[in-house]
Amino acid sequence: MTEHLHVKNETTFNTPIVIDNSAVSSGITLLALWNTLADRDYHVEWPKDRLRPLIDGSVIALYTKQGHGELTLTSGEVIQLEGSTVIFLHPTSIHSYQCKGLLWEVFLMEFIPNGAINLIYEQLITLTNNEFFHQEMMEIVTLFQKNDSDYRHLATASLTKTIYHWLTLSKVKKLDHNLARVQNVITQIHLNMTKKWTVKEMAEIAECTEQSLRKMFLKYTKQTPKEYYLNTRLIASKSLLKHKNYNVSQAALELNFYDAFHFSKAFKRKFGTSPSNIKSTTPTTIK
Repeated sequence: MTEHLHVKNETTFNTPIVIDNSAVSSGITLLALWNTLADRDYHVEWPKDRLRPLIDGSVIALYTKQGHGELTLTSGEVIQLEGSTVIFLHPTSIHSYQCKGLLWEVFLMEFIPNGAINLIYEQLITLTNNEFFHQEMMEIVTLFQKNDSDYRHLATASLTKTIYHWLTLSKVKKLDHNLARVQNVITQIHLNMTKKWTVKEMAEIAECTEQSLRKMFLKYTKQTPKEYYLNTRLIASKSLLKHKNYNVSQAALELNFYDAFHFSKAFKRKFGTSPSNIKSTTPTTIK
């Protein structure tokens, strides 16, 4: 795989789903799809760390599942990429991106639009139901991994539908000012995942009452602030257990749970299995 890799930078977990062979649907030609779990050491600069030439006519989409990343554009603008967000970019506008905080799990896709897609560039799109979109992405990944042309076309068509769904959300949420308050809180949660957050502290960031914050969170995330904070840590813990070889006690301590027992109980309630059953995988080094 070495000569076909996307970037020379090392990362904890970097899986190429689609690379080398383009996948075509009526909406897009997919050039590459990557699922990356990065840690604090992950930093990529384009074009230096990219082995393939930049394609000016293509589009880069970064869907952050969890954690926090930082994107620097060639213009010098810095954009914070927290969990539950998507951004579309011209590849030539990207200077660098890196993990900020404990971890950053991101799906990076590169595609060429086949026809008129009204893309909105360099604007964060907030996803109100992140778990739905993550499940959708994992189903798309599973279809691609079947390595069959029919499934490949179905996967690309499904990804096209997801992209249009993201674009629809960007228009619906564009004029809602309260969303920015919730997004500020979400940014801080993902950037400081190991901090023991209180709803009072979250409300102070949003500059509103705790009751108002709860209503806004329920509207935009379908979760209360406490539920969002808990689920963010539980999803992160799953990645730490599986890809970074943490044991149960280490994960509980790192993510500020009261103790391993309380962590295990919350984990099983959410995922239906105990954290000790999560199989660890050897981290993949990619250069």
